Amino acid sequence: MGSYLLQRLAGVLAVIVGLVLFTFFATELIGDPVSLMVDPELATEADLEAIREANGLNDPLAVRFGRYLSEVARGDFGTSLWQNKPATEVVLARIPATLLLAGVTVVFSLLVSVGLALLATWKRGTWLARGIFVISSVLACIPSFWLALALIMVFAVKLTIFPTSGYGQPINLVLPVLALSAQPIGYFTQVLHTGLQREINEQYTRTARAKGLTEGSVLIHHVFRNSSILATTMVGAMLASLVNGTVLAESVFAWPGIGDLGLQAVHNRDLPVLTAVIFYAGATVAIINMAIDLLYVRLDPRIRFK
Repeated sequence: MGSYLLQRLAGVLAVIVGLVLFTFFATELIGDPVSLMVDPELATEADLEAIREANGLNDPLAVRFGRYLSEVARGDFGTSLWQNKPATEVVLARIPATLLLAGVTVVFSLLVSVGLALLATWKRGTWLARGIFVISSVLACIPSFWLALALIMVFAVKLTIFPTSGYGQPINLVLPVLALSAQPIGYFTQVLHTGLQREINEQYTRTARAKGLTEGSVLIHHVFRNSSILATTMVGAMLASLVNGTVLAESVFAWPGIGDLGLQAVHNRDLPVLTAVIFYAGATVAIINMAIDLLYVRLDPRIRFK
């Protein structure tokens, strides 16, 4: 377990190093950062040069890179030009909102998809199972952005049941979670149903039935239990993708997460905040993936890496 943990930590460290290199050289390649952050019409060339000199942007590349490494090691990505606060402080204040939205979406999607997959497997060969397959196929093809707008139009504008935006109340989660969970429910229902179908006719299930267990008991306590790694994989993949993929949903519903913050940083030419968003979002995904890998070992002790 110790060597496996070290390998996972090494993987996270490699991702963080890659993020540091990407954010630094991407900033270098996009051109003069001062001209991007400051409107040239509001400043003379002398003003721009003074800003470059004050921020050490005229130093050699190696010197700037060394300084950047030192600053990132301290969690310092500069000061937000838009909010006049440390960029790290601005980003870290938004991460809980994104994790809340992603976490609730994952739990809701997993509960629904597991329920549908178990029901379709239990009633395999019936019209109900075929109906679940059709519904899951449709859900897997619905664009989240389009569904978000449709939900707002129907439930917020027409019926006025839910608010169009907001944060802090459970009711504010309903529409964003529904918009983000449609595709995962459709996809995960199909994947999990395929896995359950593969397990349902294994030798151990026939043995369980021979002992007098009901079909429902066999399905839940044996088949689904042996598919737990597949379910864990789905949770990890979905949570990681949602951390990086809630940009449109957060923008549509004015949800104060890092996705919405990233769009605002682009709009306001706030390069320090945008850099911090990219770094912390990537690091969060790497940590989530490491946690899922460690959970694999708990679920299946056969998983080991020498």
